[in-house]
Amino acid sequence: MESIQDRAIALIYKAGLDDLVRQSEINWSRWKNLRHKKARISTEEIEVLVKIYPRYALWLASGQIAPECGQTSPEYDEARSALPSQNAG
Repeated sequence: MESIQDRAIALIYKAGLDDLVRQSEINWSRWKNLRHKKARISTEEIEVLVKIYPRYALWLASGQIAPECGQTSPEYDEARSALPSQNAG
């Protein structure tokens, strides 16, 4: 089972270190250490990730999604974007 740290690392890769540094007060080396599991993630970094990706908040915290409430995951969003669009006529 994926941990919160694993899910956070996925979002760190998705956002990229440069964007994370620009959008937070956390320095580049701290984000890099988190990405490579050389440090444990703190609530401060979780808050930054939720601020950047609010639609992934539930997934980040629990591994669950609730698409009906707008709470998805990167994998869910990727799968949805790969579906052919349906036109009603």
